[in-house]
Amino acid sequence: MNQSEQLINMLLEVFNIKSEEITDDATPDDIESWTSISHMDLMARFEEKFGLELDVEEITEMDSIGAIKETLKNHGIEV
Repeated sequence: MNQSEQLINMLLEVFNIKSEEITDDATPDDIESWTSISHMDLMARFEEKFGLELDVEEITEMDSIGAIKETLKNHGIEV
């Protein structure tokens, strides 16, 4: 499974959503289950799965699927 597929699987699992809901424009306003707790769960999974150390600024700036992808790309993750 490549890194992009791993990201999608994490989003599906953490947010308990359908794949059609995963768009770059999707935000917590669009995904009801995207709460502060699920956001931190996702960040912890990123750190564990991809070996990242995210700082507070990065975590708070990941406020859309597109922003998540951009941050991961900045860390060399191919999503």
